[in-house]
Amino acid sequence: MNKELLRENRVHGHSLFPVSVYPKVNQLNGDSILDCHWHDEMEIILMEQGTAVFHVDMNVYEVTAGDAIFVGSGEIHAGYLLGDERCIFSAIVFDSRWLAGPSYDALQENLFDPLLTKRLLPPRHIKKSTAWGSSILHHIHQILHDHEVKSRTLEISTKAHLYLIFADMFEQMQLDEKAGGVTGSPDKIDRIKAILGYIHEHYSENMKLNDLASHLNMSEGHFCRFFKKMVQKSPIDYINHYRIQKACKLLENTNYKIVDIALEVGFDNLSYFITLFKKQKQLTPSQYRKLFYEQLAIEALE
Repeated sequence: MNKELLRENRVHGHSLFPVSVYPKVNQLNGDSILDCHWHDEMEIILMEQGTAVFHVDMNVYEVTAGDAIFVGSGEIHAGYLLGDERCIFSAIVFDSRWLAGPSYDALQENLFDPLLTKRLLPPRHIKKSTAWGSSILHHIHQILHDHEVKSRTLEISTKAHLYLIFADMFEQMQLDEKAGGVTGSPDKIDRIKAILGYIHEHYSENMKLNDLASHLNMSEGHFCRFFKKMVQKSPIDYINHYRIQKACKLLENTNYKIVDIALEVGFDNLSYFITLFKKQKQLTPSQYRKLFYEQLAIEALE
């Protein structure tokens, strides 16, 4: 199974300025604020409001408002709501090659190459309670501000603040002679990327646990334990969760009937679909669609 199936297709920035900023992303409902995915770019996620649990490869971090998470190149990551308060976060996604420069220099040799090969392990959880974390957060906020006001010096200031972020992080990085020991077995990570990619491609079909397990050459029991350890959800719970997320997109962007949406995302029982949807989103599909368009109308008036 090709792990590319889970890879994010979105283009971040452009060739001359490969940086994208996503300010104040607000999850409407449900417990998922960031679906499982990965991309070649690095990413910094700042929690603006609420508390979330972030999974980065095999590591788990509880992040509260005011703190941030660093995600390295190619690392699979996801975020889940923790508590009742709505989560709002901002993200900065950037290509590290833009910082490394066109020629091989000391910066690439001592920082970016070791980061990409996992020989240097960055401090992923950036906390406002530490001096170095507070300094990094200052630079994060400045990048977000410069993008918000569309500063005339946006490109140079963004690059400068990213360099200063890495300067602060460098002092906290750990050297891993095994190249990746803390992030977990590369084989396990590749396996979970593969099976999540398969689910994302075939979610509308009838998937059986035995079929999923066979894709990884595991027994059904071993597969279920492996999946739960890596994703923090059972395979069935994850499949249903992903189907509901896809249903939300159809509710937001089409006028399909509820029964047709249920069938489109892999549910052949309308009552079961509505029950699961309400359990995950605290709203029925019809209520979700109504609320979504009401919020769009409010935003249009602001």
